[in-house]
Amino acid sequence: MTRLARRAEEALIGAALHRPEVLPAMRWVPAGAFSSPDLGALWTTLQNIDFRTVPSTEVPSAVTAAVAQIEDQGLRQCLARPRIAALANACPDPRTAPLYGGMTLESAIHRSVEHAGNELRSTAQQAEVDQAAQALDQVERTGNRLAALDAAWKAAPETVRNLLDTPAEEQIQLAQHTARARVDLQAEMETVASLLWRPEQLPEVTGWLQPRDFSDPQLAAVYEAMTTLHDRHAPIDTVTVAWETARRPGAQPSGQVLDELERAGTGGTASYAGEQVLGTAVLDRLDAAGHHMRDLALHPQLAPTALVDHAERAMQPAIADRERVHHAEREPELARADTEPAPTGPTARRLPAPGHEMEIDV
Repeated sequence: MTRLARRAEEALIGAALHRPEVLPAMRWVPAGAFSSPDLGALWTTLQNIDFRTVPSTEVPSAVTAAVAQIEDQGLRQCLARPRIAALANACPDPRTAPLYGGMTLESAIHRSVEHAGNELRSTAQQAEVDQAAQALDQVERTGNRLAALDAAWKAAPETVRNLLDTPAEEQIQLAQHTARARVDLQAEMETVASLLWRPEQLPEVTGWLQPRDFSDPQLAAVYEAMTTLHDRHAPIDTVTVAWETARRPGAQPSGQVLDELERAGTGGTASYAGEQVLGTAVLDRLDAAGHHMRDLALHPQLAPTALVDHAERAMQPAIADRERVHHAEREPELARADTEPAPTGPTARRLPAPGHEMEIDV
């Protein structure tokens, strides 16, 4: 796909050099859509020349003179006269410029979605658990980015989109992200054991902690059973929990696990430990969302509209997690009521700034 994208970009530049009169109608292709700075700079240069005042025989000289005005010396060297002549010869048919432009923009959207996915993964992997809320702020920025990509594609002529925005002939199959890369079994055990010891703590966590946040299926089953029993105003102990989980499909807590939970129970720690469980889980899902987006972007079968739509759906779990984390932060009196203070430690390091991305100007 990268080689084909480069050919489409060069064909678009070549078409513009042969027929510069098409440039005003091609402003929907931004300079940032090109995969290399030299082609983007040349595209901007061509757009800034008023070819209405340039005779056709003087177009090469006008382009050379305009390139000489580019401030970056490295770009000027890349765009020497032989290079521009080679680009002019790279276009099979100058009349196909709009389609080459659509291909260039489509490739840029794939690259941008891949970059966004990698950025989500990097953010999730480098964040500490207590930085989960800050890490999830990247979700909003990524959503805005996807909206901008969608708008950029919709700015292309309808005829171009009709030719390129076709459904994939086969269903896209992606490798499932099943195993969790980030877990905190100790926090999961402490949360469930504390709730089993003092079930009256359940209202402090059920508004934001869900069974899917637990990586251990047995602990998830115990937590779900306790929330169900609490909603019914039923007694909660190892016997009633075991009875409730036996009615449900899926993992069943062993007698050994229930005994360990009963022995490990301590009052007043559910909220703090639960926040560790939530933070660990949401960072893992943020990583998974980025992994999914990156894999989607690497599928050339996905046309721009489908790619952006799939990428937005891949982010939905992280978006829901962001709301839950913020909900827990908005109610500290519930999140940490009657708990032991968290142990002091070194100040959490700040997350690194997002890496550079060649933006598509829309």
